Amino acid sequence: MVGGPSSVSDFFGHLLGLLRVEALSPRHQAVFAAARTRRHAFARHATLESVLAALADAREETYPEREALTRALVAEMQASSSPAWTAALAAAYAPMLRRLRRRLLGNAVSREDLDQLVIATFLSVARAFPLSRWGDWTAARLRQQTAREVFRHLRKERAEQHETYTQAQLAEWLPDTRHATPVESPRRPSVRRSFVKRDAVLVHLARATLPRSDVEVLMATVVRREKLRAYASRLVEGDTTEVERMYQRLKRQRTRLMQRLRTQAADTAAQPSSGC
Repeated sequence: MVGGPSSVSDFFGHLLGLLRVEALSPRHQAVFAAARTRRHAFARHATLESVLAALADAREETYPEREALTRALVAEMQASSSPAWTAALAAAYAPMLRRLRRRLLGNAVSREDLDQLVIATFLSVARAFPLSRWGDWTAARLRQQTAREVFRHLRKERAEQHETYTQAQLAEWLPDTRHATPVESPRRPSVRRSFVKRDAVLVHLARATLPRSDVEVLMATVVRREKLRAYASRLVEGDTTEVERMYQRLKRQRTRLMQRLRTQAADTAAQPSSGC
């Protein structure tokens, strides 16, 4: 199981702590001093530490200032390349990010990737936030959009890792050669055995939970017997270097997949069908 309080308290908390240290670094004081002349919300704060303290005050009467400070941080983040603003915004909204991180359970993405996904998504949402379009409830909108994007990403990851295929779907990759198959020769029993193995692969592909890209590789090179290098050339349609790079990647991918299928279905794959 991935997620839960333990993951939030260690690596994720460490990331947020590093971002706070970065935001309060003395080297960013000049950046903040310049921003105070542009943003009225910063005027009464001498340092970013004061800004973070104000944003941490959750009393209802402080909401107007917290809203103004959040919008000022987002505006500076969008207008400047300084890491001070991304770090300050993440540090200010660390409690919200921790709550979101605790909601994430599953095994589609590793724990460390989940930690980074939450922070990276929040900062991405903030960079694209339409300040001119939405003039209020900035914190709530940031929270909602971040959660929406994180869960959308995870749903996509889970769908790719757990996509299953029926025999009818798998048949879409397999050309219909029933009328072109020659009469089997008794002197070539290996041909029949190859079809048995191929049929076994089809059966296990239908049962396995494999991403579509993995299925396509197996269907092309195992079921349809297409040469792997020819398949790579068809995918890339580029220069020799690109084809070779694709070929090497596909070779590793296919080896890994075949090992997985053999491990999961060795007994069935080794047995001929009853009609043999």
